[in-house]
Amino acid sequence: MTDEIELGGRRVVAGLVCALVAVTAAFGAVLGYALPARTDLEEIVVLEMAVPVTPVTFALYGGVSVGFFLVTFLLVVHAISRFDDDAV
Repeated sequence: MTDEIELGGRRVVAGLVCALVAVTAAFGAVLGYALPARTDLEEIVVLEMAVPVTPVTFALYGGVSVGFFLVTFLLVVHAISRFDDDAV
């Protein structure tokens, strides 16, 4: 007898969001490592703040910005779907 695991929609979406944030953070870390070696760039300015170009800062910036965007998008979709369900 085998136990089948059923994945719900929310679990799949949460897994995809986590995977996208992790991939973005990894890409940011690679970019933060390669960019100073290729261009001698030591810092960038984001919202009038000087940020050093390191793998940690680029990974953090990429992960937080993509995570914030995706969570905001999902909250908007959730809110709109609640209004759509009430109309039926």
